[in-house]
Amino acid sequence: MSAGLARSEKLAAIAIRQVEKSTGASRNAFEQADALTALGYRVVILAERGKPELAREHGAELVRLWRWPFKGAYRRFWFNRRVQAWARRHTPDLLVSHGDCESPDTVYLHNCVHLASQCIHGRDLPENHEVAAIHDHVLNGGKFRQVAVNSRMMGDDLVERYAISPDKIEISYPGYDPVQFTPERARAGREAQREALGVSGEEQLIGLVTSGNFTKRNVAGFVAMAALMEQASPGRYRFLVVGKDDAAPYQQQAQVAGVAERMIWRSTIAEVETLYGALDLFVLPAHIEEFGRVALEAMACGTPVLLNARVGSAELLDDHPSLVMAAQSSPTQWAERCTDLLESDSDALSRTLAALATGYSHQAQNLKLKASFEALMAGR
Repeated sequence: MSAGLARSEKLAAIAIRQVEKSTGASRNAFEQADALTALGYRVVILAERGKPELAREHGAELVRLWRWPFKGAYRRFWFNRRVQAWARRHTPDLLVSHGDCESPDTVYLHNCVHLASQCIHGRDLPENHEVAAIHDHVLNGGKFRQVAVNSRMMGDDLVERYAISPDKIEISYPGYDPVQFTPERARAGREAQREALGVSGEEQLIGLVTSGNFTKRNVAGFVAMAALMEQASPGRYRFLVVGKDDAAPYQQQAQVAGVAERMIWRSTIAEVETLYGALDLFVLPAHIEEFGRVALEAMACGTPVLLNARVGSAELLDDHPSLVMAAQSSPTQWAERCTDLLESDSDALSRTLAALATGYSHQAQNLKLKASFEALMAGR
């Protein structure tokens, strides 16, 4: 910590193992830095890996902690030890943990690894699982005043699994960038993007846009759904999968199912709003998604969405049950619902979803985040 830190300043520390990539967790950490800076805190981000310039953009200082060089659960427990040692030396007024360390204040949890294993693989994790071990240690320890989660689904799992009191669960939905994700920006690039993807004006484009992890996002189910829709209406639909992962097994699945020529595979791009704008329907059949910011971004762009009930952002659609599929729905049921939505009044739905999304912009969520931090400190 800088020697010039005045003891009269309020000091907040955000502990997260890395903030060098454009992940949801990194964005959440920077959003927290923005909120705490606005509340008058000097903010330090404690990380093993990170870019100082990114921290400075959000009014924070990056402090790198030495990283244990070998993989395994001990690496995460080592990080916890380093954070606690730093906290003893600098006595921050507020310590925000991102799951890999203990905190007397707030633990922000981005994933429920036990629940995810059950949903994706149908089995429990081994006792020595790297992430599960530190989560179990932090959550069973109960030193926190609250646990912030991305969805009610996550909160319900923690209450049941760790016997955490519901009044210690804070639902903190991630926000989206309202400058980048608008119907106007998305639609402005629609024709150019569809042409670049090779989609004709007569075809309807259905897409699964994600950062990666095709197993978790159930790309296999998406391909099975695509094959059924192609069989029912040959040549009517195209299907887009976006993300960084090994697509070969799913391309082989599409080949066997006779739908390979209708599929489009792309890696992630910075101007993702143009992809949302090119779509006629965004679908996320993920086995589990603790929130799924991509779905919120698609809604903000005015793109109709269809989500699995185990996607946290589906909770924003409580008033629109036709846009949420039951967790165990079959590819046939997904195909039928997609067809129904594509034949409905998409313009009205687009306006409704874009308006709904505005309540979850970065600015709106920043106000809620600041209120949460103020309430936390007031209750000390």
